[in-house]
Amino acid sequence: MKSWFEHLKQRWNDWCGDRDMEIAIRKHMTDSGFYGQTAKIQNVRLVAVQRPGWLQVYRFEAMVRAKPVNELESEPSEPQYRYVSGLVKDDIRFKVQTVRTFTSERDRRACFAQWTDGLICLRGAQGLVASDRIS
Repeated sequence: MKSWFEHLKQRWNDWCGDRDMEIAIRKHMTDSGFYGQTAKIQNVRLVAVQRPGWLQVYRFEAMVRAKPVNELESEPSEPQYRYVSGLVKDDIRFKVQTVRTFTSERDRRACFAQWTDGLICLRGAQGLVASDRIS
C-alpha cells in the first residue's frame, strides 16, 4: 500500500497539468536536437506571476535523449541521455508560450532574473533567486 502511495505521489509530482505547455516544451526539445516526444518532464512548477495572472513563468526539469550528431549515423550504439532544466513564459493574453532549456543552472538563473523583473516570485522559485526577492 505504501508503494502505491509513493507511486501516486511521483505521478502527481511529474504531472504537468497544462497540455498546451507540455506540447510546447516537447516541441522546443525536438527543435533543440533531442527526442522531445519521449522526454520525461518533471517538477513543473509555477514560480512567478504578474497580476492579474495573465503572465506566468514556470520551471521544469527533464531527462531527454539526444539525437545523433552525425546525420549518416541513424542510431548511436549507446543512447545518450541528458538532464536539462528549463523555463516557460506563458502569456495568456496573446497565447504565446516561450520555452528555454538549459544545461547550466547559471544560465537558467540569468534568464529567470530577466524574465521575472517586476513579477511576483512564488515559493517555488527558491533556488532561482536570492531569498530577499521571494514574496
